[in-house]
Amino acid sequence: MSLTEPTPDDVVYAAQALNALTAIPDISTQWSNTADPTHWTALHTIEHISDALLFYSSQVARRAKVRLPVLRNGREALASEHLDNVLSAAHVLAALLRDLGDQRAFHPSGTADAAGWAGMAVTEILVHSTDAARAVGVQLDLPENSCARTVSRVFPGIDTTLSSPSELLLAVTGRTVVDGVPSDPDWWWQSAPLTEWNGLPARRDVKPGWS
Repeated sequence: MSLTEPTPDDVVYAAQALNALTAIPDISTQWSNTADPTHWTALHTIEHISDALLFYSSQVARRAKVRLPVLRNGREALASEHLDNVLSAAHVLAALLRDLGDQRAFHPSGTADAAGWAGMAVTEILVHSTDAARAVGVQLDLPENSCARTVSRVFPGIDTTLSSPSELLLAVTGRTVVDGVPSDPDWWWQSAPLTEWNGLPARRDVKPGWS
């Protein structure tokens, strides 16, 4: 794995950025606010992050060749518990990615190596936590180095000189606007190694679950 590619540690760094959300009490009605651009509440958005990381973990752990059933619990919990679950799920995925070595596992966007999985996980964590944070009125401090490695790896072709890495990550996923960065609602990851990239932006052929 290149030193310029996202690492398992970046997954944990991303999850740690959610700590600012612990300032909102469990009993706050703000957790019911809609986390635009999704139709989910802020609380469900945080729960989704854990769901995504556990799904990734199951794919990686089994070196999946196809999409496996989504691994979910569905138990209702307080916001503080869901936030802690994100950190736990990030540590689980990071450990599995360290063990993945040069092997790969299936994701609908392409058969991903460890760097691809890490970049997708960082995106899921930081983009959806930003959605939730905006809904409850909290400013997150996103890890710029992790964002830089993620943009370069899973969104190749983006001009990294146009803005800060965190702004670029949010712009390419449609959460903010940066001149020169396309905001495609059908954005997708370059999850397979960059040696297999065809030079074109990846585009999904199925709608995201929150649309």
